[in-house]
Amino acid sequence: MQEERYLDISMNLSIIFLKNIGIWMTDDPATKRKMKILLTYTVWNTLLGMVTILRDLYFTLLYKGDILYVMSNLLTVFMGFIKICIIMKHKEEFLGLIMYMQANFWNVRYDFQEKEILSNCRRTCAFFVCSVTIIGFCAMVAYVITPIIEHMKDKEAERKHPFNLWINLPLSVTPYYEITFVIQTISMCCIGICYFCFDNIFCIMAIHLGGQFRILRYRFAKLCDTEHQICEKNTEAMLMKQVHKFYEKLKTCIRLHQSLINFCNQLETVYTMIILGQVLVFSMLICLFGYQVLLANAPPTRRIVFVFLLIGSMSLLFMFTYSCNGVIEHSDDIAIGAYSSLWTVIPMNTPGKKLRDDLIMVIVRARRVCCLTANGFFPVSLETYTTILSTAMSYFTLLMNHI
Repeated sequence: MQEERYLDISMNLSIIFLKNIGIWMTDDPATKRKMKILLTYTVWNTLLGMVTILRDLYFTLLYKGDILYVMSNLLTVFMGFIKICIIMKHKEEFLGLIMYMQANFWNVRYDFQEKEILSNCRRTCAFFVCSVTIIGFCAMVAYVITPIIEHMKDKEAERKHPFNLWINLPLSVTPYYEITFVIQTISMCCIGICYFCFDNIFCIMAIHLGGQFRILRYRFAKLCDTEHQICEKNTEAMLMKQVHKFYEKLKTCIRLHQSLINFCNQLETVYTMIILGQVLVFSMLICLFGYQVLLANAPPTRRIVFVFLLIGSMSLLFMFTYSCNGVIEHSDDIAIGAYSSLWTVIPMNTPGKKLRDDLIMVIVRARRVCCLTANGFFPVSLETYTTILSTAMSYFTLLMNHI
């Protein structure tokens, strides 16, 4: 076996996004200053977006405009703002999790079967991260081209921006229109990246955590593997010699199990409030986006925007719940791996009895599964995904009945 450095497109994309919003680790003083400037700019952009949407909501209520459209934008921007605030609060823990994952999940030695498990995790992460990123950027592009297409249809009408500003200034006149349009586009891209980049990182860490549990189960199952020595005549004597080696391997597996549990707890600390926010907000967002796509009296270009937002919200929610479900499922399977470790062939001497007792402790501990919760209220799994979708459909039905 040789040590390999695992780099894949999902992590590369996520690192690029994190660096662009100013959240990354570095020892270079100049780069640190650059990161602080980018982080300040990101926070300023999110605050500017919140203020702009809140003003739009106020004037929309005042003039009886499309309130549901503005509420959809407000919830989306608000969710991005909450995520950046929580990650800034736990910045050291967040970056520590990434460093730990790079050092202990990827840059270590694995056998062939373990490499296959790791490769499956990388492919799954690449699929989710690339899909969410493409959908997110398509939604941002749709926001940008919507006012342009509407102006091309009616060139005599007043030119509009992606988001209403409600300012008594000639912002529809060149060059003020172009300057304002570019500023809004840059701010929207910054807020959009904040909206999905932290979810991408969470998906990578949770899926690889589940993969490490799968690797640990495989190591437990192979703990007392003596197939290559079964042809020896004196099998009992061979096992007496090997039992100490088996016990050392068991201690290594137990230490790895403890480290994975600690990693899960730290991931829970950083992301538990974000998970709760996702669960609470996504049921409303899916409902509002569905209304804008199917029922709202809106131009086709705006419908395209909300088609991408609807698909993106459902994809993000599925990515969250799928990765959390993998942690629950694979951490529970540790007990199966420990039970499958051929402990029945170990001699009933003192080391053999001790090994059996410790395997029982591993099985008991593994039955208390690791899980990621919504601020401790409930564990998140694929069942959460179906529950949120059914709740969103209920909201959508009530919304249609009141139209």
